[in-house]
Amino acid sequence: MATQEHANEYFLPNFCELKSLFIIAIGAELLAIVLILAMGDALAESWDELGLLSIFVQWIALASAGVLCLLRRALMRLSAQAAAVTAYLVVMLITMALASLTQYLLIFFDYAWSNNPEMLPHFVTRCLMISAIITFVTLRYFYIQQQWKQRIQLESQARLQALQAKIRPHFLFNSMNIIASLIGSRPQLAEQAVEDLAELFRATLKDSNSLVLLREEYALCQHYLRIEKLRLGERLNLIWSLESLPKDALIPMLSLQPLMENAIYHGIQALPEGGTITVVGSIQGNVIQIKIKNPIPAPSTAAQKTGNQIAITNIQHRLHLLFKEQATLKLQGYATHYEAVLQIPYTKENELND
Repeated sequence: MATQEHANEYFLPNFCELKSLFIIAIGAELLAIVLILAMGDALAESWDELGLLSIFVQWIALASAGVLCLLRRALMRLSAQAAAVTAYLVVMLITMALASLTQYLLIFFDYAWSNNPEMLPHFVTRCLMISAIITFVTLRYFYIQQQWKQRIQLESQARLQALQAKIRPHFLFNSMNIIASLIGSRPQLAEQAVEDLAELFRATLKDSNSLVLLREEYALCQHYLRIEKLRLGERLNLIWSLESLPKDALIPMLSLQPLMENAIYHGIQALPEGGTITVVGSIQGNVIQIKIKNPIPAPSTAAQKTGNQIAITNIQHRLHLLFKEQATLKLQGYATHYEAVLQIPYTKENELND
């Protein structure tokens, strides 16, 4: 348990990833350029120094990243404070070792910067001071970024919990009335409705930010739609076309069901004759698209139901949290129908486990 808590507090990026190494290399090069500019020499005379300084700074930055990559598992078992101190000391030790080695090599090759052997302590001290400042600022940035991400995640969980707890009272009351009316005449149908309602409530108790197989979210929609079918009867029709989607595709839990609920509440229910909800799935490259279309009343007769947008906002927020800009939920109203288009990256179950 303690190890898991420390892992949740771990704020350093994964230095084993190519993306992290690329960012570190870019940052190190920018630092070398800033240091050269700070010397005040003519730029035309500074290319040799820039090349040498770039190699030196990149050497320290990439060596530090490599050691922190090797120590990642050990650091994750420490508290945030202990991990920060350890990482800080590691970078300082690497800086001191490489600065000493670099100055020794400069003296050995009789480079112009190293005419005076007594420069060694001064050079190492200056490198340590610069590294100390840069490392402190960087670690502080990583920590603040991790705290911000945690806060966003907690807010997302709170919003989803509010969504999960907010089963519309009219839906619950209507469901209970339907069940009560069926107990005497059609007990088997009443029992099925009770099971469907139980599955809906069970879904609200699961991990709010989990990814589930598409068939599991589809099954949850079916539980909800069977209950609404008992209330709306022939007014509610459905067309599902998800055959083209991979069977191992994962989507955020409670992403389709709220969209189906909106389609019924703002579309089918408002039409005396009812209508058909169409759900079409497709995949293009590595992107899964699910389009939900429902009819709506004409603008002149439409009921004034704006509703609160907690469900839509929550889905969009969780998509950004899980997939960043790679996932979207686009909503578009037309004269006769309304469309919700969900686009998410194709994520396989085995990839999630990895």
